[in-house]
Amino acid sequence: MFIIALSTFKEIYRKKIFHFIGILTILYLILLTIIFKFIGNNLHRSNGVIDMLINLSSTISIVGFYFSSMLVAFLTIMLSIGTVSSEMENGTILTILTKPIKRSEYIIGKYLGTGILIILYSLILYISVIIISTISKISIIEAFGISTLAKGFLFFILQPLTILSVSLYGSTKLKTVNNGILIMALYVLGLIGGVMEQVGSYIKNDSLSTIGIISSLISPFEITYRKMISTIFSSLGSFNFLSGFGMDGKSTTPSIYMMVYVCIYLVLFIFISIKGFNKKDIG
Repeated sequence: MFIIALSTFKEIYRKKIFHFIGILTILYLILLTIIFKFIGNNLHRSNGVIDMLINLSSTISIVGFYFSSMLVAFLTIMLSIGTVSSEMENGTILTILTKPIKRSEYIIGKYLGTGILIILYSLILYISVIIISTISKISIIEAFGISTLAKGFLFFILQPLTILSVSLYGSTKLKTVNNGILIMALYVLGLIGGVMEQVGSYIKNDSLSTIGIISSLISPFEITYRKMISTIFSSLGSFNFLSGFGMDGKSTTPSIYMMVYVCIYLVLFIFISIKGFNKKDIG
């Protein structure tokens, strides 16, 4: 299992798409630095109330986390859609499974190898946003505190790890391209569902909120981001109107039960990936 995880880690690291995402990430961080620096300078030239500046600068930082989470999700999808299917298509899986490796170990190893790389990438990106905001004199650490930001990171990585579990399952059932289309559709469904739920809550439309909740249950990826935002903003004692680009933060904050659901969702897809792959004819 750990041999598969290590080989998967090395294989993904050598992929061109990973290097492309790396270059895109550097460009993104440069652009984020310019934006934060410009806004940070203007904030400190103003004579507004300190609390307002803290909330505004914090909201700006959350915007950085928002686009960072989308970048991590995109990386996860691109790296995982062919985790199993690509090796089935080119026949290399036959060589791997002739060795004394159980199919369950193969699937878990694939998940671990990809997951570890994604966690490392997410950690670098998450810390980069914090460092950039600090350099730009946007008081994210002072406003939230290191412990709160650390808790937020746990939810930050829960999103890509959940996407990975679904993508892994799709990779055992579908061809790479078809799996990519499916996972992208699910991710977009989650984003739309989250917006519908928040808009429905804001305008007091129960039907719209219900549709959004159902969409989020099918695709709970965006829920983890909202939980991260609510965890971080709770340290301010209020939930900013712009936080997470939501409409009504308090009423649409995911509960602890929803987080339990996401964890079960994640484990379930890994489990059915193993069960399905054990029965699959790869000859």
